[in-house]
Amino acid sequence: MKKQIKNVIMLAAVVGSLSLQSCRETSEDKVAPPMQNEMHEEDMDHNMDGDDTMMDDQDMDTTSAKFKDDKTAEVYNHYIAIKSALVKTDAPMAQGHAKMMIGSIENTEANAELVRAARDISTSNDVNKQREAFSQLTATMESLLNGAIESGEIYKQYCPMAFEGKGDSWFSNSKEIRNPYYGDKMLKCGRIEATIK
Repeated sequence: MKKQIKNVIMLAAVVGSLSLQSCRETSEDKVAPPMQNEMHEEDMDHNMDGDDTMMDDQDMDTTSAKFKDDKTAEVYNHYIAIKSALVKTDAPMAQGHAKMMIGSIENTEANAELVRAARDISTSNDVNKQREAFSQLTATMESLLNGAIESGEIYKQYCPMAFEGKGDSWFSNSKEIRNPYYGDKMLKCGRIEATIK
């Protein structure tokens, strides 16, 4: 009987540690449904780790990468601004930056998928739909970024829990993880998957 109780306790401990391992977030964060659409006011300055500088770091939006042409740099900077808006769960800000991105690529030979994804973000006020379009935007940005960097680096980051466990990627100027698919619900969920130089 004691052996059975001991086995049950060991099994419960293993299951519990595996469920917490995925993104090292607190159990309070795990309760939140994936891709929850909510607008924040006072909570925007509150980091789940207790750090009051949640996402307002100017350095995270500044890239060390230098691009071979100014148009690519401009499009990438708009991409980063959209990402930052989604990290903050700010649909109107994401819309505004997506509109600016479209203006930057209208007179170029941009990939039609890039334009479509930016347009989907710019015409939606639902942050969950914007996050889905951002996934497409990221996929098309990758081909734009390959071979476009003269110096410096950009980080391709990945969250295994995005889109109900399917996982998805995004680009960042910093090694710090700031998850655009969950915002402050799982702000630091993710890992660096590649470095683009």
